Amino acid sequence: MTTALSELLMFQVGARVFASAVGDVARIGHVRDVPPEELVEATSLGTSFSRERGIVVSDHQDGTEATLVVDQVLGVRQVTGDEIHPLPAFAAAVLQTGAVAGLVLLDDVPTLLVDLPTLIRERRAAAAIP
Repeated sequence: MTTALSELLMFQVGARVFASAVGDVARIGHVRDVPPEELVEATSLGTSFSRERGIVVSDHQDGTEATLVVDQVLGVRQVTGDEIHPLPAFAAAVLQTGAVAGLVLLDDVPTLLVDLPTLIRERRAAAAIP
């Protein structure tokens, strides 16, 4: 039996590596090419060291785009459904973000699977609070 494949974008923020669904990404670019009001920095994933690369995220709910500031885009990786796991209940209960969608096992290392549109919405909502 063949297990369905998913494509994940691997990226780094600070010292940590994360994964996200390729379908949430419109394109990859340089931060210098993006107006400051479209940049999303210092999220629950951490803060970028270099502030040079950006992942342009499409929000499928309202059609807007925003650029998540990252240190590196490491590439695309194909994984099977068996390698993707839900977030353990305790972890989901204590995390202060709804953007962590689960874990993916890459070379036997658990890596956080991030819902990028949710991460952008949460950051924008936090920035709007006075």
